[in-house]
Amino acid sequence: MTNRAKTTRLVANIEYRDEASDILVEPGDAAVVVRGVPRSFMMKCPDGCGEMLAVNLDGRTDKAWRLDMRGGAPTLYPSVWKEAGCRSHFIVWRGYIVWYDRWDNMEPPYDPLLEDTVLRLLTVEYQNADELAYAVDEIPWDVSRAARRLMKRGIAEEGRGKLLGSFRLSGARMTKER
Repeated sequence: MTNRAKTTRLVANIEYRDEASDILVEPGDAAVVVRGVPRSFMMKCPDGCGEMLAVNLDGRTDKAWRLDMRGGAPTLYPSVWKEAGCRSHFIVWRGYIVWYDRWDNMEPPYDPLLEDTVLRLLTVEYQNADELAYAVDEIPWDVSRAARRLMKRGIAEEGRGKLLGSFRLSGARMTKER
């Protein structure tokens, strides 16, 4: 296995995708194609395979990812999953690259106050982390982490199967509040 990048470095905003090949050198280097609005997130594959990734940001065309630049570092939502080539699967989260097949990932700094915000949103019905994040203008990855920390405290639970990534108050919590 090659040396995978643990962070991404936003090099520049560019006007055309083909400009990326000259400026993205190291795995994880990235640029945003902007023509009026952000169109693509160009990235040298963080897996180290050498491929150039083009992630669509323009919702007017095909499937689009969301780019969030809070704190000056890029976050993409949802995850990036290469179906060909190196087949890597990862999250770009506040400048960190979190790999799905590794357990030694570094995650961005955590604000425990977000747990209180997420707890106020949870109900007896499952709600997707993306919906919860939208309700409070937060990054879905941050909301998922807060909800999973609430799970560790026995306050929340996550759905299974098609409800994976959706959260609700735990059964014990629902009984207590009645």
